[in-house]
Amino acid sequence: MPHTTIGCAYIPPNHEASTYLNFCKSVDEAVGCGRGSDSLLIVGDFNLPHTDWLDDSSYFDISSRHIMNMAAFHDLKQCNGIANQRGVTLDLVFSSVAATEVTHAVDVLLTEDRHHPALDIALSLDLRTTRPCTRYIPDFRKCDFNMVFSGLQTLSLPYIDNSDEVEPKFSLFCQYLSSIIERSTPLKRIAETHFPKWFSRRFIYLIIEKKAAHKRFKTSGNFLNREIFLRLCWRCKYLASDCHRNYISKIEESIPHNIKSFWAHVNNLKCNSSMPLEMGLNGSVAGDSSSICNLFAQHFSSVFSNPAIDIPSFDFGWNSTLSRITLSATDVQRALEDLDHSKGTGPDEIPPAILKYCAPVLALHLSLLFNSLLGAGIFPSCLKTGFVVLIFKKGDRTEISNYRPIVIQSSLAKVFEAPVLEKLQFYLNPFIHESQHGFLPGRSAISNLLLFQEFVMSSFVSAYQVDCIYLDYSKAFDRVHHDLLIAKLEGYGVGGKLLDWLRSYLKDRSLVVKCS
Repeated sequence: MPHTTIGCAYIPPNHEASTYLNFCKSVDEAVGCGRGSDSLLIVGDFNLPHTDWLDDSSYFDISSRHIMNMAAFHDLKQCNGIANQRGVTLDLVFSSVAATEVTHAVDVLLTEDRHHPALDIALSLDLRTTRPCTRYIPDFRKCDFNMVFSGLQTLSLPYIDNSDEVEPKFSLFCQYLSSIIERSTPLKRIAETHFPKWFSRRFIYLIIEKKAAHKRFKTSGNFLNREIFLRLCWRCKYLASDCHRNYISKIEESIPHNIKSFWAHVNNLKCNSSMPLEMGLNGSVAGDSSSICNLFAQHFSSVFSNPAIDIPSFDFGWNSTLSRITLSATDVQRALEDLDHSKGTGPDEIPPAILKYCAPVLALHLSLLFNSLLGAGIFPSCLKTGFVVLIFKKGDRTEISNYRPIVIQSSLAKVFEAPVLEKLQFYLNPFIHESQHGFLPGRSAISNLLLFQEFVMSSFVSAYQVDCIYLDYSKAFDRVHHDLLIAKLEGYGVGGKLLDWLRSYLKDRSLVVKCS
């Protein structure tokens, strides 16, 4: 069953800010030393009448700021907005449960104090039984890169007689690469923990030791055991401050070169940042991970449409043609070295950091395989699978249509695509209007806005009128008709096996939705 920690507090009026600070430290220690909770509820009389907790723009004094920081640290929200007869709120209700309702009690047990209205507090909790989950995943950070490099050096270069064996040989190469990486990578144990992320291993052991000392003291009542327990409490108190200070300093220092650590810290503070327990789509409601993923897959697949239409033959009057692309080992090595080593793996479990490290030995193998695939007009099926991760946009978190998909694909697919796109773009550059700024190297929304600003300012100086039309095409890229796109590329002179490769690239793809 889920575990809820409930705390009750009373702080007398006109106490110094240090009293509130000590209370917050006590909450931190109590939460950290407990067995871990699915939810936390703190109620009581805090005697902070001049603080409007429901207005984020209101002024907070030092005492209120301590309480506010404690609430933010444990992802608590002040849920009580019921004032007493003087129009102030002395009793506060801090809850980590989003669905917490505080109402004025109708049926009171005792005579109601005019300073403290009777309250009913209702929490909506998930009563499903949860079990600790322990799993093992590859620890690519500790992978023996030299072992992978040496294993690839012993591999013979691929020799392909005909186009029928191109894709099978590429799949075998990917399997061999995966097997070398698997043998060179240790496993990392991932287990659920109830301790905050900033707890050091030494601090965790000290907390366990303190709890054992407390149990011995309660059982025996021995004065010596009491002294040992108090001494451990004192050490835990100061070590907690050191651990948290060191953790925050580490996060701050990593921001300039690794902003992901900062956002990981922010997400870690949000206990409710995971997917809702129940999600819906067009009246259908799902309550488990598998059903939620199926609803997402249903929604995303419904967005794409490929209606049966008559595909016209396009001719844009361009005399030049492009029917074949050849990739050199230098092209492939440059694509390998351009990979972001901090990115995670795709469905093939091949991390980009290893591909980047092994670029000098991989480049020749991959260039031969890629050229054979281009010559056969085939994009390999093993690179057509992708993971779909969900990004919340806005609105109700339980509504599946309020999320957008991001596809995580294989790193080898990126290596294959990049040099082909570079050569294809060089050919198509004359057809691209100079005012196009999206999806072009060296251009972006920023460059577009700068030019637009310059145009508007110069028009104002010349007393010209400027009219603007803003268009937003719903699901524009998801609804591109693939056959129509191929026909337009053919009208621009793209043909032969290159057009077959592009057609193969677009067809028979599969996506797997991942919910966390």
